[in-house]
Amino acid sequence: MNNLDFVLDGEMYNATLEKSQSGFVVKSGEKEFSFEPVAENLYSVWLNGIKCLAAVVSSQGKYFIDIDSMLFEISDPQTDSVAGGSGGQMGEKDKVFAPMPGKIVKLLVAVGDIVKEKHPMVVVEAMKMENQVNSLAKGKVIAINFAEGDQVDTETPIIELELDE
Repeated sequence: MNNLDFVLDGEMYNATLEKSQSGFVVKSGEKEFSFEPVAENLYSVWLNGIKCLAAVVSSQGKYFIDIDSMLFEISDPQTDSVAGGSGGQMGEKDKVFAPMPGKIVKLLVAVGDIVKEKHPMVVVEAMKMENQVNSLAKGKVIAINFAEGDQVDTETPIIELELDE
């Protein structure tokens, strides 16, 4: 049995993880989830006798879990740079990255805009879910490297900031 601390949607949780006959069981508080592999990155999830389908993708030390069209972002609290924030690569607060490969649905800022930490910057669609990506710091938007409708990866910054000191 493994004991885990993790951040889910900006809140700290603790859970235990143990192998079962066909998959594994996660227990957090009073809730117990049974996961059984179906295909690569795809699992059947059982909660209180109800079966759901879950897709799991890992990117930049975070896990993105889509359970019946509800998207969860899970990260290790020691590597989560902004609780509740989306996107971003460690140590690069002057750049805004997609949390996972996808398509830009809407740009929420323009060059010259002044933004604060956690300011909504862009909406990226991935795994049929829209993800709002927020700023990691205060600053001025100096570059927008993509347009609405463009495909993005996790390595190229969507937006660049000049940070306020």
